[in-house]
Amino acid sequence: MIFIDYKNNPPSQELIDEGRELTKQLLLLPEIERKKYIEKHSDYWRKLEAHLASLSYGKCWYTEAHDIASVYHVDHFRPKNETKKLTKDCKIETDNNPEPYWWLAFAWENYRYSGSILNTSKNAYFPLRKGSMIARKLDDVEKEWTGLLDPTVEEDVLWLTFGEDGKAYPACDDDLSWEAQRVYLSVRVYNLNAPSLIDARVEIQNDCKRRINKIIKLMSDKENNYNVLIRDEIKDQIQELRKMLNPKSELSAVAKCYILNRPESFIRRIATV
Repeated sequence: MIFIDYKNNPPSQELIDEGRELTKQLLLLPEIERKKYIEKHSDYWRKLEAHLASLSYGKCWYTEAHDIASVYHVDHFRPKNETKKLTKDCKIETDNNPEPYWWLAFAWENYRYSGSILNTSKNAYFPLRKGSMIARKLDDVEKEWTGLLDPTVEEDVLWLTFGEDGKAYPACDDDLSWEAQRVYLSVRVYNLNAPSLIDARVEIQNDCKRRINKIIKLMSDKENNYNVLIRDEIKDQIQELRKMLNPKSELSAVAKCYILNRPESFIRRIATV
């Protein structure tokens, strides 16, 4: 997961205005007619799909995957049609809004670009911290204690890290902290440890490892220390690592995490300088 600066990169004003008009009409309808109205105008959020994809270079906002996540969708971060209580395969006790966030159906701020693995798993789950207030209007959504990491919140992506086994873990020491629990909830709801994602992360880590080991071996070859070809090969390997760190690259956060966890300080600097 990498940060998506969505708020500073909104869709066109024309699309924003269209969404506001649809919301205005939706708010006038009785409850029994809302779902049908939302389905009738579902083409609206599809109009935003290309814009959403451009902000992540075509990658799923949650998994940072390309082909692994296959078909893409416009995800409603807060579910529009129903909400489900998260109990299956989850030991963390949470609350949830008993009503769907239908009033956000046409709010561009609620859209996320999502791969099918995640979208299927996420379903209508949107866990909240026990005792959290429940938003009833757009101005109140940031007052909720959301249980899921949000790629459009810069601080949220800091809580997620990856082990050498390819699995996603909390990046905080206190396993009982709310931040750690949010990671566990996100792993469960987003299916972040799906086998295909784990395999892809391990492959990225192994690629980083091979390149780093090659750099270290070349640098330790004292007999060829002044060989231009050796120097250029070291440069090439460093450049390849930097390409893997580029936000345009698939699973760049995994590569960054692996490099930053290396013991060699000069290797860690590749991810920071």
